[in-house]
This record gives sequence, structure tokens and C-alpha cells, in this order.
Amino acid sequence: MTNGFIDVHHHIIPEEYKAALAEAGIEKSGGLSIGSWSPQKSLELMDAFGIEKAYCSLSEPALYPIVEKDRALGRQKARMLNGYMAKLCADYPGKFGAFAVLPLPDIEGAIEEAIYALDVLRLDGVGLLSNYRDEFLGNRMFDPLFDELDKRQAVLYIHPSIPLDAEVFKRPEYVPYDYFQEFCFNTTRAASNLVFSGTLERCPNIKPILSHMGGTLPYLAWRLNECFPGNQRPGKAKQTLPAYVYDGWCSLSKPVYDYFGRFYFDCALSCHDAAFSAVEKLAPNHTLFGSDSFYASLNSGKKFVQEVEAHYTGDALDNMKRENAIRLFSSKGSAHSKEV
Repeated sequence: MTNGFIDVHHHIIPEEYKAALAEAGIEKSGGLSIGSWSPQKSLELMDAFGIEKAYCSLSEPALYPIVEKDRALGRQKARMLNGYMAKLCADYPGKFGAFAVLPLPDIEGAIEEAIYALDVLRLDGVGLLSNYRDEFLGNRMFDPLFDELDKRQAVLYIHPSIPLDAEVFKRPEYVPYDYFQEFCFNTTRAASNLVFSGTLERCPNIKPILSHMGGTLPYLAWRLNECFPGNQRPGKAKQTLPAYVYDGWCSLSKPVYDYFGRFYFDCALSCHDAAFSAVEKLAPNHTLFGSDSFYASLNSGKKFVQEVEAHYTGDALDNMKRENAIRLFSSKGSAHSKEV
């Protein structure tokens, strides 16, 4: 099929990964049971939705429950899974791309694996979680990794996560499933932290994709820009903030909106007019298609396609379906991707 959708939010669940999580005591993701998957299931779904190419990734919790128990095992699983994704791409030319999984929060191991996945396996980018327990992207601990990714002009696929430990994060009593709403909030927290920490300023070459239309970022963008104390009261901020926070704020050389415009946004589980319009204003031509397989239901995925085709027409539809993604992955430095 040609001129089909390009799916940047396509989760695969290799049996080796599912088994490794089970050994670590993890049987759910986002509050949902982790299902079964095979390459054939992906191909069947792609045919049903009109998806030309899918960029594969692991959903949360990625590898961090394994890494926390055994760093060496986490590195081993990351190497195995990235090799699996590279083989998947080779076995089905033009059908799959892949975002490498990293053994975070093991920073040294993550840097080593990112270099291997991008430079040797030639995967299309790296997959990151919004946070690892209570440490969000943008935290200084991630700086060495982001500096390495910036050298490679890497595409970053950022998926939300919620700490599994109730002592770290207490869920609302009547909203127990993380994918309902908490995913959206943690995506927003990660995105704003990447901006206000100065990470996007320091790393101008990375290309970050936010899942689910950026959570609540498009809605909050005006507020975050307007209320940013660094705009009006930098002296007062210096007196009341930790030095490293103030330094991050002072590193910003552009208006806050400019950094928000750096993000790409996939439409998975956020296919509605308000989200489409908000993202197009915030970051024109940075909207991407996402099916959220194999966690969202088949009916949900079909609805995503219907909503996209109902909202967009002409060139705007072509951009949303595939052209924005093609430009993203073919940009200089991210040519690890295979041609569509």
C-alpha cells in the first residue's frame, strides 16, 4: 500500500519482554493487563487501518522495573530487544521502523545502548518515558544522555509513565487506571521540565515526539508562557528558587512558545477537533498519526482514523497522515530511518 498512514505510536510486545516483566512482578501497563502480540498482528492491524509503516516501541514501564532490580540484566534485555526490533525492520522492509529501548534509569548503560542502537543497528530514534519513578526528563541526571542524543540529532519518542509504587504516587480513588488521565499529566510535566530546565535550549538538535497530543500541554501552553516568572520577575525568582532551577530559566534565549513549537505530537487517544486545532496553532505541521496499538482497542484505532479523515482535508490530511512524519525522519541526522 502507498500513501497510507505512518504510525509513530505502535507498541509491540515481544514474548521475551513480557516474560521479563513478569519475572520482575509486572503484569500491567497503565493499569491494563499486558496482552499478546506478534508481527502478524501488527501487519493485520496495519492493513485494516491503512497504515503504510509503523514505528515500533515498547510502552511503559519499558525496562525500569528490571533495571531497578538488576542493572546488568536491564542492559542485557535492552540489547536483546533492540536487536529484535532491528531484525523486525529487516524482515519486513519498508513496513516497520523502531525506537530503541534504553535501560534507564541506568544513565551509563542508556548512553552505551543509545550509541549502539543508533550507530550500529541504525534504529530510527530512541524511546523514553516521561519519568522514571519521580525523576522527570529534564532532570540534571539525564543531561549526559541528552547531550549524546543531541550529537546524533536523534528523534525521541516520549511515552508517559506513572510510578508503580503507591508510596511514590497515590492514584485518585475513583480513577484507578493511569491511562485515563495521569498519563496526560505526566507527559505535560516532562515536556515543561524539558523546556524550563534548559534541556531543549542546550540540545537544539533533538526532535522530541510527545504521545497523546502532548497530554495537556497545548491547553496549558498560554498559561505556562504568560505566567513564567522568568519573563517579568527574574530578580525575585533568583531569591526564591534553587540555583540550578534559576540557572535553567536563565539559559532560555527564546520565548517559551518557541520551545513548545519544537515538539511533535501524536494523536493517539486524542483525536478530536479541539486537540487538532490547539496543536496546529502551537506547532504547525508537527502533528503525527498514532494508533496506540496494542493497548488501545481495535475500535479505538479505527475511530482515530475516522476522526483524522473527518477533520483534515487536502494537503493538511496528507501532512497529518504521513508527510510530517516523512520530513521528521528524513531530516539530517535522523536518517537512520528507512525510506517510506
